Amino acid sequence: MNRKRFFLSTIADVCEDETSFAIRYEPRTADLAAQCGFGLELAEYCLSDNMDDDSAVRAHFERNVRRAKHRVMHAPFNELLPHAIDKKVARVAEERLSRAWEICQKAGCEKMVVHVNHINVLYFPTWTASRQIEFWKRFLAAHAGDTVICLENVMEEDPGVILDIIEGVDDERLRMCLDVGHANLTGLPVMEWLRTCAKYISHFHLHNNNGPAKGCAGAGDTHKALGDGTIPMRELLLEADRLVPKATFTVETNSLRPSVDWLSDQGFLS
Repeated sequence: MNRKRFFLSTIADVCEDETSFAIRYEPRTADLAAQCGFGLELAEYCLSDNMDDDSAVRAHFERNVRRAKHRVMHAPFNELLPHAIDKKVARVAEERLSRAWEICQKAGCEKMVVHVNHINVLYFPTWTASRQIEFWKRFLAAHAGDTVICLENVMEEDPGVILDIIEGVDDERLRMCLDVGHANLTGLPVMEWLRTCAKYISHFHLHNNNGPAKGCAGAGDTHKALGDGTIPMRELLLEADRLVPKATFTVETNSLRPSVDWLSDQGFLS
């Protein structure tokens, strides 16, 4: 695989203060990405508030982003529901995602990853799909640009809702980001996710874990190194390269160097 197909997520720059729940960012990932010839996936804007101060956004670009030749942005997702029953809640999602799109255009991001945020116990799948189809048709009509929006699986138990949305919108600018770590937490094997969704996949999030865990839905979402978990990562990457040869990949682990070394040792970095 060509190194240009790989990105490093700045999720590894997140530092949390467990006593105050404060979050700060220490810009270290950009150095490793430049060293490896990888692009950057900007995770800072997963929190909507980080998009509000134009001067801070510009400073972040100058400090940590400009030298990356290839860029992907992870859009905000907390409490953002394009399919919300309350129309005011849906309007907040549209406002926040519109701001993220604006930053994507200014930063030259090739893709913008967006959580679908479907949860079975809260919404019927047909409701989520029909409302998001309306949302994304309207959004794409109103936002010009070449950035591809990639819908990411998080708490979805199978690919059905995401595929229904993509097929219903029927626009080349709306594709899928297959997060293999999240897929591994469901009852559906990761390889089946890949083969079922391959037609629409544009991007991957790569991290490993030990599969479903008891407790809350995200309990097993440990974002471990690529070779550390139950996902057959080598087999998956070889199959992904065969099925989706133009797709890109973001390493979204908490510690990036072991995963970069693993990719190199496995012969994936030409």
